[in-house]
Amino acid sequence: MRDRQLLTALFFLSMMPAQAYAYCSEPSFYGSPPSPPGSYSKPNVPYCMNSYSGGGCDQWEIDSYISEVNDYIRKLSDYADEAADFANSTINFANDASNYASCEASDVKDQHQ
Repeated sequence: MRDRQLLTALFFLSMMPAQAYAYCSEPSFYGSPPSPPGSYSKPNVPYCMNSYSGGGCDQWEIDSYISEVNDYIRKLSDYADEAADFANSTINFANDASNYASCEASDVKDQHQ
């Protein structure tokens, strides 16, 4: 008896039009572009490293400059990673939007046939 009820339910479900159970999922985008690298200040070379000054830098000046350069490189690298992630998110959203538009168009077409 239970098998017969299941077969009857499956029969009626299969007779429903396709648009009755089709669902198009609207894409959403959660992303923001990273801060531009122009907001990072490039470290200035200490005057003591200038060829005109004769190169008489103290070790702390050299270490400080190297630290600033490494920090600047890290910020630029982080920006490049964030920009790549944002670009990938944007590409994924564009693909999802295209799929959504195709799904909606297919639903409209099915409704008018």
